[in-house]
Amino acid sequence: MTRHSQRHRTTTLPFSYRDKGVDFDLDSFTVDDGDRTALELNPSQTEINLTSAVSSSDSSGEPDWDTITLHGKLRLSEETVQAVFPEDERAHPPAKLYVTIRCHETIYRDREVISEAPTAPGEYDVRVEVPKDTVRGTVELRPYLVRTEARSGEEPNDYADQENFRVASGTLYYVIVDRHEEEERAAIDGERVRFSQNAHLPDGNKLYYLDFRNESRPKLWINSDHPRIAEVLQSRGSVGAEARMRDVILDQVSYGVWVQLLVRAGSAVDVKGEVKHEWQEMVLQTFARNLYDTSDVSEATRRLRDHLSDPQTLPHVMQRIDSELQEYIDPREQLIHLMEEGLQI
Repeated sequence: MTRHSQRHRTTTLPFSYRDKGVDFDLDSFTVDDGDRTALELNPSQTEINLTSAVSSSDSSGEPDWDTITLHGKLRLSEETVQAVFPEDERAHPPAKLYVTIRCHETIYRDREVISEAPTAPGEYDVRVEVPKDTVRGTVELRPYLVRTEARSGEEPNDYADQENFRVASGTLYYVIVDRHEEEERAAIDGERVRFSQNAHLPDGNKLYYLDFRNESRPKLWINSDHPRIAEVLQSRGSVGAEARMRDVILDQVSYGVWVQLLVRAGSAVDVKGEVKHEWQEMVLQTFARNLYDTSDVSEATRRLRDHLSDPQTLPHVMQRIDSELQEYIDPREQLIHLMEEGLQI
């Protein structure tokens, strides 16, 4: 049983966690280089509709903007730090603070680091950029406080002791950047269809298929021969069993999709470290530097190409890719939410 209020609820994780331990307030936004505009949100409002602010179109009929930037504050309290870190770490908490950026429709995830370790209690400015070419529909923003160091040689206690464990989170915002019926170009196209009625799609009970017949524009097909799964994937809620199942299914799909995109993009790098297609550049910009712990994306992409083409290094680079995608997608979080929902905790 927990003694905390709902605002600072401890989950069923095997360590202290605050799901409302970081106060997150968005107060304004800018479109490209335009003026900063106040959001004027109502208390407890978490849905932010920006479609009217970006509704002007260019000659092709597409919305004429490149980046939306959201501004606000994150506040980390002494109470949260005391709850999730042992006493000897509270003066200099080994944690970073970031905001995750997620778009279900394009299977896009990113994060904006707000504070590197150590992250002490206090108020932090937030500036989150949302690029048009990576999202469509609704974008989700949520802050997390994450451990950056493992505690070695310690007896088990009530605190997280491993690197990259999330120990606190805050309000989840839903930012609508275009209307659902508008056909905004995503990182890759997606469509639900019955595989059994389409000869170009695989037989059997496949859940999804990533189609590279048009190398310049891959397409993700979701198999609607599984009507219950397709129905869950269309769920737009944020709580409840369907929302939790949707997030777990999307994590599973996105892992397989990212592996294919990353291997294909890495294999397409030329001798100059360049690629032909926009989606390849997007994938390499997102992952290559982290795979090789370097700030030089050209160096990272060349190393990725070489390692993918060499049978001796291929197993090792696939292990790197797996590790990076587990960190990027973080399937553990959605699985915990689903298990809690199933246990009615």
